[in-house]
Amino acid sequence: MQTPLGEQYEKFLFYRGVSVFAVPISATVAADGKIRAENHGEHPIPSIILFERRGEKVGYRIVKSFQKEASLDPPEHTDSIDSLVRDLEGILIAQGLYQNEAQAMVQTWRDSWFEEGSRLLYFVPREFVETVLPLSISPAPIQTTRVFVGRLELITPATEAAVERAFAAHDMLTLNKYSRFLEPILKTMIDNAPNADKVREYREDLGYSYNLHLQ
Repeated sequence: MQTPLGEQYEKFLFYRGVSVFAVPISATVAADGKIRAENHGEHPIPSIILFERRGEKVGYRIVKSFQKEASLDPPEHTDSIDSLVRDLEGILIAQGLYQNEAQAMVQTWRDSWFEEGSRLLYFVPREFVETVLPLSISPAPIQTTRVFVGRLELITPATEAAVERAFAAHDMLTLNKYSRFLEPILKTMIDNAPNADKVREYREDLGYSYNLHLQ
């Protein structure tokens, strides 16, 4: 393509978008701290990954060929980003990508997927993708491979506790790690607050978080 810097070529194209269709999976944090995931679609989800990061400590659990329901314990923080990268690349290759494509995809989204907090990453079934995002190419290629990775952010008790400690200590470094998720985390904490004093405290923190984003 032509750019102000001259003609450029892009070998790999990865993109994310916004839409309004219902995703095929849901996840909730139970009172006992476990993550309860449910597949709402008609087809198995190739893999789901429960990921958690607290500073430099990382843990994750992988469930392959997720059928309908699962209850997952929070992962122990005994893993590494490098081991997760290898596992992710292996799953992407199993879904049809070449090795260099898988490596490029993980590197493209690495900063987003592996940031502070807890989340569920899932590989969207091909049948679901074709239903909600049909693709037409002319002339028709011999073969197409479409691999979509979804993300569900989880507000766990550990996340709430970490945010509360960070506000109490005015720990800007930790608060900034939660970035755009800081406000929804605080709103959830307000909804779950045990008493009126905590509601006031969290509302003050919420107002402060707005100021953080305005600076």
